[in-house]
Amino acid sequence: MARLETLKKLETTLENFLRQAVEAETARLEHFQSIDTLDDIARDSMKGRFINNRLGNWFARNKGLLDIKDMKEFEISSIANLLNEIQSGMDRSDTETDKLADEIEHWKEQGIVPKRRLILKGKAESDQPNITEKFLEMLKKEAEFLEYEPNKGEHLLTILDDVLKSAEAKEDPMYIHLAASMIYFMRMNGYKVGPFVKRLKEIEQAKSGGSHAG
Repeated sequence: MARLETLKKLETTLENFLRQAVEAETARLEHFQSIDTLDDIARDSMKGRFINNRLGNWFARNKGLLDIKDMKEFEISSIANLLNEIQSGMDRSDTETDKLADEIEHWKEQGIVPKRRLILKGKAESDQPNITEKFLEMLKKEAEFLEYEPNKGEHLLTILDDVLKSAEAKEDPMYIHLAASMIYFMRMNGYKVGPFVKRLKEIEQAKSGGSHAG
């Protein structure tokens, strides 16, 4: 009898463990799906596409994430970086877009903030990031962009086209630098890149003209 009770307790313990494991895995997959969806929205934002409806729906479906206390650090960082990327290209003169930008600020206030380099006040100038560190930081940022899941398996020409669209739509100089690097690399490998060089020059001229006009 004692053995039977022990087996039943073990069975109950195992069932509880499996249920908790399934629930945890389900939650993890849901988080990944939410991040993938937000990643798609961010990429379309980089291309200058209209994303307000999709972003609003994403916030509505995922507001519960703010109440989850055991979110992994990389999940928080991924969401924060994507929201920050989206916010950087927003035109707040539009009422609807302004509301979405406010919602992003609300998420930041709740702790969904991108990681950033902490620089202590009062440090000597030599402790500030030098040009080499800034260059390495840009390379790291470019690598993270290229490692986005949607880029995997895509031909470099396709990715370059997306990067040029982002360079045209965004103020972040990373896209121009990345496009130039990709064009140079492809030229070294025998690709004809004349049209891409022309597009990049036109984008640079437009950006330069815009800055002078301002």
